[in-house]
Amino acid sequence: MPTARDAILDRLRLGARTPLAHPSAVTGREAEWLARQAPLGDLAERFTREQLAVGSQVRSFPTWEALPAQVPAWLRALDVQSIVTGRVPRLAPLRQGLASAGFTLRTYDRPLEQQKADLFGTDCGITTSVGGVAETGSIVLIPAPEEPRLLSLSVPVHLAIVERRHLHGTLLDFIASGVYQREVPTNLVLVSGASRTADIELTLAMGVHGPKLLLVALIG
Repeated sequence: MPTARDAILDRLRLGARTPLAHPSAVTGREAEWLARQAPLGDLAERFTREQLAVGSQVRSFPTWEALPAQVPAWLRALDVQSIVTGRVPRLAPLRQGLASAGFTLRTYDRPLEQQKADLFGTDCGITTSVGGVAETGSIVLIPAPEEPRLLSLSVPVHLAIVERRHLHGTLLDFIASGVYQREVPTNLVLVSGASRTADIELTLAMGVHGPKLLLVALIG
């Protein structure tokens, strides 16, 4: 007699063989709506404008190699003293530059229970990204063991590195690009500004559920 598990797996196998109701990612009605939208223009300009509109700071850098020389002064001007990153190899030169500039540098490389105090007591977290959405100014993060989610959540200041060549016009464009389908993550994060909330009297409070300030280093 089939078990509940067998029944679920059979339905999944059947679904995988069933043609989609709409083979195109965009239905006719959605295409009509998209046709009425104003052009996004230059993706980097639109992305930057949307980020600035919510209080983020955005700076452009020609290459990754420019980060170690220029980022320390940016962070020092914001009174950042301590910084935490993950274990992404591409951040190694930036980490060296920050260490040489006198910042207290930490690495999120142990279980949370062993370094919770350090994480929540650090001024700034630096992360890479898998791209950005120009229409909304959103940064796309895929948390992984090398770069856990708390790096962009537990700190007052979050510095995200975004490559211009990985900007997409809309969220639909990002999904259609297949960036994350190659290995579907357990958590896909869109960051469209610093953490904020408002009470019934519309008093805005920053940093309630995450960073008070978002910094974006746009590469390219």
